[in-house]
Amino acid sequence: MIGPVRYFHGGFGGLTVGQFVLPPATTKAPSTARFGAAGVCNTNKVYVCTDMHGALLYACMHHSGCGKVYEVEPIGELTPDPDAVHPGHSFECDKARVLRVIRVPGKTIKLVQRDMLSEHNRHREVVRMTRKLTGRA
Repeated sequence: MIGPVRYFHGGFGGLTVGQFVLPPATTKAPSTARFGAAGVCNTNKVYVCTDMHGALLYACMHHSGCGKVYEVEPIGELTPDPDAVHPGHSFECDKARVLRVIRVPGKTIKLVQRDMLSEHNRHREVVRMTRKLTGRA
């Protein structure tokens, strides 16, 4: 038997149970839209996912280095994230109420950031080699 769907948000630490995760357009906080997702990320919306690991990645990417994962209750219409790699895992909503705060250990944040940087560097090397091979260097 499958239980109710749980939603998670990864971002800046500092919220407590009962508070709301608000959109970057409201809080003026940095948004992933400023880091490459500007074409698809709506700063008037809050992004939530059904996979806690997805939220963990966003918590670890937070520029403060103090990201947290929140279990949340989406408020407002829940619509599919247009940039989602896996349909049904990521959504946008107007805001989200914090139900639980999940602390992310600093060691985990550093490991995830290192892995993401390593993956980014591998991707850059593949692009460089592809350009070289195709004569578009």
